[in-house]
Amino acid sequence: GERLLLIRASGAGNITRELKSQSDVYDSMVEYLTDHGYRVVDRAAAEQASVQIAATHEIDPVLNKAAAYGLQFLAEYTIHFKTSTIVKDPEKGVGALVRVSAKVVDNTGARIITAKSAEASSTGHTTEDAIEKAARNAGKKLTEQLAKGIELHVQQAGSEGRTITMVFEGRESQAERLAGLLEKTPAVAALKELEAGGGKTTFEIIIKVRRDQLERDLLKLAATHGLQLQKVRSEGNRSTWKIR
Repeated sequence: GERLLLIRASGAGNITRELKSQSDVYDSMVEYLTDHGYRVVDRAAAEQASVQIAATHEIDPVLNKAAAYGLQFLAEYTIHFKTSTIVKDPEKGVGALVRVSAKVVDNTGARIITAKSAEASSTGHTTEDAIEKAARNAGKKLTEQLAKGIELHVQQAGSEGRTITMVFEGRESQAERLAGLLEKTPAVAALKELEAGGGKTTFEIIIKVRRDQLERDLLKLAATHGLQLQKVRSEGNRSTWKIR
């Protein structure tokens, strides 16, 4: 699965039961998404960055800001969710009801592509136990719906907003110059260098256009700046280019 997602919770404040719900919903979302071929941004990295962008904490952040945050990680989509947890009848055995609502932002276009909600209730030996079961069930139900919405969006968008990998063989300075030029074009939403060394430089790029269009743009850019570029091979989302 080439689609990379960032998941963000908001609105729990310091309320223990909401933090517990969010944590369990998050785990069940990650479980469902990774089982279905998605990649999910590492939670610790995402949380560290969210401290730096504290202003986007609400579930309804300024869309451009939210999208820019997602693109830091080269995530094509960000799932923003919040929970509402009700604990019932401690005397008669503990029960919990967890409602979770979410929206998915397409980071390349800075727009909401789907919004859903789900709820589940459960009983347990302890409050934590009841919340965990309810939250995981609600999270799974919700993520099934969100994944359908994302897939539908992807089909409609064709190959726009896809993550591709480009490897350039040749001098590192030339590869970086070429990547810098490419990043300034309207075709590219975000670009980052993954590794460099041994005469090869690898970039991961989110594109807003079809891949063949991007490759044509790249060849034109190279020619305009006096660089000879030749495509060596291409498989799946990865292509290798030789700079002469």
